[in-house]
Amino acid sequence: MKNRMIVAGAVFVLLLSTPLTVAADWPQFRGVKRDGVSPETGLAEEWGENGPKEVWRKSIGPGYSALSVVGDRLYTMYVIEIDGTDKEVAVALSTEDGSEVWRTPLGDRYDNEFGDGPRATPTVNGDRVYVLDSTGTLAALKAADGAVVWSMDFRETFGVETPRFGYSTSVVVDGDQVIVQAGGPDGKNYLGLDKDTGEILWSRGDGPAGYNSALPVQIGETKRFVYVAGNQLVCVDEEGGEVWAHEWPQGETHAMPIRIPPDKLYVSGAEGIGARLFRVSEADGKGEIELIWEQPFMRNHFSSSVVHDGIIYGFDNATLKAISVEDGKMAWGKRGLGKGSLIFADGHLFVLSDRGKLLMLEVNAEGYEEKGSVQALEGLCWTAPSLADGRLYLRNHDEIVVYDLR
Repeated sequence: MKNRMIVAGAVFVLLLSTPLTVAADWPQFRGVKRDGVSPETGLAEEWGENGPKEVWRKSIGPGYSALSVVGDRLYTMYVIEIDGTDKEVAVALSTEDGSEVWRTPLGDRYDNEFGDGPRATPTVNGDRVYVLDSTGTLAALKAADGAVVWSMDFRETFGVETPRFGYSTSVVVDGDQVIVQAGGPDGKNYLGLDKDTGEILWSRGDGPAGYNSALPVQIGETKRFVYVAGNQLVCVDEEGGEVWAHEWPQGETHAMPIRIPPDKLYVSGAEGIGARLFRVSEADGKGEIELIWEQPFMRNHFSSSVVHDGIIYGFDNATLKAISVEDGKMAWGKRGLGKGSLIFADGHLFVLSDRGKLLMLEVNAEGYEEKGSVQALEGLCWTAPSLADGRLYLRNHDEIVVYDLR
């Protein structure tokens, strides 16, 4: 595979497709645009000594699924015991008080040395919720009551084994199809499925399932999907046809690619992979991808970065860092938060350390500037925050806690 396919033509302008939800919602992994950025404003500039107002707190079971919020419902996944067996379940909770609206059992609990329970985040689209459990059960559920519309077991359908860390990709729902990495053989690694029936519309690629979630992009009326699979960074069209591809270091890339307008992609991975910035363009269905810079640091692990005003903020393994979009050089770094996670809203970074400390930071390219903090949760916290209608939603293996940031 050639690293560059040279074509002349217009700039490949990346515009993220948006699900059919209101601006205050957080309907899928990393929010409306899958970039970890909320459009909300009017949030508090400072917190008191006790942090922001706690709205409610609820005990839950193990899992890493983030919290998708649409209207008065919160959707996530965790483990509970049903008839003596630990099952991974999709649940809908009331955003008012955390009470359970419905639950739908999926596969058996998945455990390994790196943690227990479901990894993927529900994707809400219209009156459906699309969920993927750790062992490869993909299901479309009715948002109203959790009833199963259709489901597919990747192990039964393709004869595959569960990936080492469990299925972790959070599916994309775009237009009439669901985009998901199943890890199937014989050209069935990545799939496009009919969102109403689960029928396979297209498939492509080989190799086991990875842990990266796809990024939908749009060029005018033309849709594209960008993802990391095996040793390639790939862009495909709506029918799974390759638009461009670029070599990517072999390893386990969890963090998502990030769009940087108008024509750049930031991609990062842990385990010695580091960060790279690319320029992409396209004309007549053919694409070009060009490496601008690469840095051995800014090794995003399972936590994806965010971008604001020419600065990329994210976790280089266990160090929070800010680096320049222009040349990848580090602006500042801050240790002590472990392998945390973060989102951006209203001029601030909301950071959750891997031990449950919640911080509000002023977005500042000059240095680390803390505006407030609170010990929100105890124990291991590897799930990124979600923000909807002025409320910040956090979870670990034991609890969900909600704060009002207005």
